[in-house]
Amino acid sequence: MTAVDPQLPLFSPDQLACWSAGVWDGTPIVVRGISNHGQKMPPGGLYVAICGERLDGHAFVAQAAAHGAAAALVRRDWLRPAGLTLPLLRVDEPRAALSAMAAAHRRTWRTFVAGVTGSIGKTTTKEFIAACFRAAGPTAATTGNFNNDIGLPLCLLATAADLPRGIFEVGSNHPGEIAALARVLQPDAAVVTSVGPVHIEHFGTEAAIAGEKGDLLRAVPASGFVVLDADGAHFDYLRRQPYARVVTVSLARYDADYSGRVLDAWAGEMEIHERATGRSTRLRTGLSGRHHATNLLLAVALARGADVPWEALPDALRQVQLPPMRWQRIEANGLTVINDAYNANLPATLGALLTFAEMPGTPRRLLVLGEMRELGSVSEAHHRKVGRAVAAGSWQGLVCVGELARWIADEAIAAGFPAQQVWRYPDATAAAVDTAAWARPGDAILVKGSRGVALERVVAALTGQVIGH
Repeated sequence: MTAVDPQLPLFSPDQLACWSAGVWDGTPIVVRGISNHGQKMPPGGLYVAICGERLDGHAFVAQAAAHGAAAALVRRDWLRPAGLTLPLLRVDEPRAALSAMAAAHRRTWRTFVAGVTGSIGKTTTKEFIAACFRAAGPTAATTGNFNNDIGLPLCLLATAADLPRGIFEVGSNHPGEIAALARVLQPDAAVVTSVGPVHIEHFGTEAAIAGEKGDLLRAVPASGFVVLDADGAHFDYLRRQPYARVVTVSLARYDADYSGRVLDAWAGEMEIHERATGRSTRLRTGLSGRHHATNLLLAVALARGADVPWEALPDALRQVQLPPMRWQRIEANGLTVINDAYNANLPATLGALLTFAEMPGTPRRLLVLGEMRELGSVSEAHHRKVGRAVAAGSWQGLVCVGELARWIADEAIAAGFPAQQVWRYPDATAAAVDTAAWARPGDAILVKGSRGVALERVVAALTGQVIGH
């Protein structure tokens, strides 16, 4: 059995019952750690039986007990199986109770808490901010991309109440989700990285997406502050939403609170000017791409607002490592593979193409582009815009994966890209075999597509590595 993690907070039975509006069935005990995964229980932890679209977590209560759970959070009407002696905390709905417990735990904190949301760039910005915060002291941060109504509460409940700073990611793919998450998070500050046509199938318009992001800004109290990109879409709308002070960043305007100038896009080096102090500082992350420049500006502005000293930032930012499949550079079999296949949408894909075009010293650049999902009525138009961007670049081959990606191929050819250098595949498994056979040493290959396309199979075939996500 794994040793108990002393960093996880302890929760008393009375706390858990009060916070969840639940009733104990069985002898209640103190628990340390909370999980909704029956096989990944912290020893002595509370298992939460979430009812999902595909699985009912109640089916795994016994499994959780076998893996070290000390208690389980279940529906009031769930029938205890014969032989199960595990203490049960019975509630009306476990998913709602999880959020209620997280919100109550958050109210006990003395921590400065910031939330970050956006159509693209929120995980990268969160990692930048976390690195800055850690340079100034112990920091709580979202694990991976645990940013929904299950992941965010679990992250909060894994956080001690006495850490000086915390940064948490807030995601949404349906209307109303950010407002609910903000009530749990209770942020002291917030960042919106961008507003774009991501999950637009569920929102209808970009304006509706901006409204969703605005829910996080409206949750910040007047004593706090929010950080916004003055160059970004819907800035005029977003700046009117918070009750708190607005801090601006810009790559185009010197009158912003924090302005930036890209010095070396491929090396991730830029100069940032702080208007309030007149100080200019060079920072280098080592992460390629102009799209990271705005994320870095947002992160620095948030960190400075949280009293992180300038002197701590250079070393902190050089240590940043993004999660897998986010512009992950892999050198293998004589190839340079850029695995940016965690997800895809129009602005992210266009940004990836621009960054890849700036990659120095590569004779052949090849593209593996998967379809972009959840775009609804704009799907064809957005795929065709990618196709035109492909045709405008200097690439030696284009592999399109998925049914929707046919529009990328069609438009690229229509706009002048050589048809004999375009290959189409129905899925990643089919694309992986041919792409690995076609690539040759010295090639650089960009792999980009929506998560559901599973383009890590192509990356694995090219590199011989098992790709995590």
